[in-house]
Order: sequence, then structure tokens, then C-alpha cells
Amino acid sequence: MTVGNYAGIGFVFGLMFAAVLCVILFKFANSNRKIMSDYDERQEVIRNKGYKYSFYTVLALEAVMIVLSVSELTLPIATYLVHLGIILIGCLVLCIYCIWNDAYWGLNNNRKRYTAIIVIAIVLNIIPIITAITTGEISGEGFDSLPVMNIMVIVWMAIIGIAAIVKKLVKNESEEA
Repeated sequence: MTVGNYAGIGFVFGLMFAAVLCVILFKFANSNRKIMSDYDERQEVIRNKGYKYSFYTVLALEAVMIVLSVSELTLPIATYLVHLGIILIGCLVLCIYCIWNDAYWGLNNNRKRYTAIIVIAIVLNIIPIITAITTGEISGEGFDSLPVMNIMVIVWMAIIGIAAIVKKLVKNESEEA
């Protein structure tokens, strides 16, 4: 087996662990201890529209990737990072659309618990970045190291956080007027 095979196996086990951890965290973070969030009818309609926009975003970006691949053009970033970026962009479209239309938080979500989980997730994503910087794994030679995924996730989370803060400020400002 090559190093890449071990990395792939480790990544799969990491995803399985993360999925189990997410189930546990969702049960903890939802006030009624359900895994899934509850939404009212208005929120469901908005979320469904957000899923549609997210799907079309991913579809368009993957179509661009097909054109680049057929044209034999390469990007200076590892392919798995490009596809992760596409997934994150699709999720970003969904999150920001739902935030902006008041359909992000479910009726049973404990926002303080979710915020704590998000802060912990950010810290856990910073640790491999710091390790990679101190060991020299991240250098100016290109974007092909696993810690770049952590950087992408942190940027993604930051954009969602900024959108939530801006929405809250705009909402507070409109309520005061």
C-alpha cells in the first residue's frame, strides 16, 4: 500500500467518526434531543428553494470542471481540494440563502449550544493548520496538502458567520427604525 492509500483509508475513517460525532452533537444541541432540526412550513419552503439554488451552483461548477478536464487544463490545486471547494460553495449558497431568509435556525435548535459546537469545530480545524505550518508541510509550492482542507473549511465557516452577523445587524437596524 502506498502513502496515498493510507491517507485515503484514514480519511474515510475520519469521515465515519465525524458522522457519528455529528449525530451525538445534534442530539445534544437540539432542545428536544432529536437529531434533525424542526422547521415550520415557511422555513421548509425557503430551505427547499435554497437546496435548489445550491444544487444548480454545484452542477454549474462541476460542468466547468468537466470542460477544464476535457480541455486538459489543470489548476494549481489538488483535484480533491477543487471538489471540496465546489461542495463548500454549494453549501455556502444554501446557508447564506437560509440565513438571509430566516430559515437557517430550526425551531428546536439551541443556538448557544450550536455556537459552542461551531467554535470547537473552528479550533479543531486550526490545530492541523498550526501543525502543518510549524512542520513546514504548508509551503509556497502549491495547494496540495490536507491542511488546506482545514483552511477552506475555516474560511467557509467564517463567511457563514459573517453572513449571520450581518443579517442580525440588518434585522436589528430595521426593527429599531
